[in-house]
This record gives sequence, structure tokens and C-alpha cells, in this order.
Amino acid sequence: MAEPGPLAVDSVVSREQLIAAVRQDFALGPRVAWRSHDPYDLLLSPFVRRVPQVSPFAARLVLQLGRRSGMGLRRLLRVRPHEEPKALADFLRAAATLGRLGEEWPTEYVAELSTRLRHLAVATRTGYGWGLAFPWVSRYMTAAKGEPNIYTTTAACQALLDDYEFAGREESLHTAVLGTRFILRELGSFTYEGSSWLRYSAKADSPIVNIQALTSSLFARIGGIQQDDELLDAADRAAAAVIATQRDDGSWPYSVDGRGDFVDGFHTGFTLEGLVEYADLRGGDVPTSLDAAVATGFAYFKEHLLTADGRPRSFADRGASRDGQTLAQAIQTLVVCGARSDLTTASRIWRLSDEQGQRARFLALRWDVAPFALATAYLVRAINAS
Repeated sequence: MAEPGPLAVDSVVSREQLIAAVRQDFALGPRVAWRSHDPYDLLLSPFVRRVPQVSPFAARLVLQLGRRSGMGLRRLLRVRPHEEPKALADFLRAAATLGRLGEEWPTEYVAELSTRLRHLAVATRTGYGWGLAFPWVSRYMTAAKGEPNIYTTTAACQALLDDYEFAGREESLHTAVLGTRFILRELGSFTYEGSSWLRYSAKADSPIVNIQALTSSLFARIGGIQQDDELLDAADRAAAAVIATQRDDGSWPYSVDGRGDFVDGFHTGFTLEGLVEYADLRGGDVPTSLDAAVATGFAYFKEHLLTADGRPRSFADRGASRDGQTLAQAIQTLVVCGARSDLTTASRIWRLSDEQGQRARFLALRWDVAPFALATAYLVRAINAS
């Protein structure tokens, strides 16, 4: 695939362009009943669904085949579209963000999305959790369809808090509180090299960096709303683990146990965004080293995870990426963590993504459309404030 052309210095976007595009993204949801395929959903096929039990390695190969294939293979293997909690969460956050900016049209989506998201919650012994709507196998874990994990649960809880703060829906706050209870008490934590680490899932004890940062923000947010010292202390421990494992060059690996030694774009973005939001919520109660960690981490992101002309890379110092999640998160990271001057780069990435169709080979709400809608909403918010 040919490399996209260089970014023009004047390739910025207007608020009107952003709103028009995000309205189109939202219009897709009801049209497909908020269901779509996903780059990693091939294990939903009745022909391969037993592969993870026979050979986890073979299952990982199937997932990679699915990532590189399109609708034709999914039709052949009878993979059905599915409703993903993470997609609903991103759409809900985007709708609430735009609604707070005075846009009236997103408000019609908020109630439906929050209801759908709450209904997808999985009741556990201690609260609620959310997971992927398809089986998952990686070097770190194997998960059944719908099995709750910390990442999806954190995303769902953040979206429900947005609904609570925007629409005043108490049931959304209640469900989010039970989500944090599941993370803290049921998934729990473990110790690795002297730091406390939150588990990704009930069966995964890998010290994965980005989820600590993202969940530190969630715990700080709900801890502040509920005045819950237990959650605030857990937020501080999670953020401290992230700060302690930052490398000298400012980067973070995916995990710190050697199994995920790579540095990639959107997980680095998750880490930076989580720390910045945690710091905003905790105010003066953050570690003194946090500001330096974010500053050096963001500098690394811009130098090694963006090309010289400002296009996102999937992995550090590799070529420019067309991956939807990488593009959307790069925009969001620049908006949340950067200065006003970084909005120009974020706008250029947005325009490049929109004009050149930097999306998957098929409709993928969780991986492409919903993250891009959320990134667009954040970009609108930043332009409003600039």
C-alpha cells in the first residue's frame, strides 16, 4: 500500500467540518443497530470456535488472519455482527462531550446508548464488568466471549459517569460504582517488583502499563464523586506503578515483565491520557514526579510515535500507520496531553484520516468508527476552548 502524501501545513479543519463528520459517524449506529464486525472477531465463527481450546497459538494465528481479511471471509465463516460495549462507551462519551458544548443533536443518542451499555454489563460476585463480544487469545491471556476485563470495564464506567454528569442519570452512576467495585475487589491486584498492579482479567497477572494509567483516572474520578478514600488510594497506587516503570527515554513498554517489551502508539496514548486525567482529578495530591513523567512521555510520543510530518506510527520509529485505532488515539492524545500548538497536528491527522478513508476494510464500530467519533468530539472541545 502506498504511503500517504505529506501533510500540508494548512491542512486544518473547522468546527463545522468536524461536526458534520461526527454526525455521519453517529448515523451509522442506528442503521446497523449498533452492531458491526471487528478486526479480531474471527473466533466467533462456528468453524473455528473450538480452536482456542485445542491450540492457543493457532487461535492467535486465526485472529491475525481476521485482522488482515475483510467481509468476504467473515461471510464465508458465518461471523455475525455484534454489539460491543467499548463502541457504545466511545459513542456515549462523544455524545455527552458534544452535548456539553451546546450541540443539541447528540442528546437524542445519550439515553439509548447509556441504556444499551448498562444492559451489556455482566453481573459478577461483587459488581459489574464488561468485556469483548468475541473470544480473545493473546500471549498474555485467553478470554471467553463476554468475559469482563479491566480495560473494557474502565471504558464503560467512564462513559456512564459522563452520562451521569451530563444527564443526571443516577442509575449510570450506580452501575459505574459497581464497575469499580468489580475491578478493585474481584479482579484485584498483585505485586510485581515492589509495585501494586491491577489485573487485566481474572486469569491475567501481567503488569500491563496502560490499564494502570487509565484506571487510575477512573478511580480518582469516582473516588472524588463518592469521597471514597479506598478508591483514591487505589488510584494513587496505580499511577505510581506507571511512573516507576517509565524508561529513561520517556517511553513505556506494553508490559514490564518482558513479554510485551514493544512501544506502540495507541497504548502509549492511553497511558499519557490516563495520567493527565488522573493528575487533573487529584490536583495537589499527585506524586511530584508525575509532571516530569508526562512531559518526557509526551515528548517521546511526538518524536518516536509520530513521523517527521506528523503522521501516527503503530510502533516506535516505524513507518506511518493507517490503523483506525492508532489514528484516533493519536488525535486524542495530542488534544488531551498537548498544548494549543499541538491542535494543528491533531487537525492534520484528522483531515488525513477523513479524506483518505483511513479505516478498516469493513464497518468496525469498536476499532474505527467509535474511537474516531470520540477523538473528533475531543477535537471540537479543544477548538472551542482555544
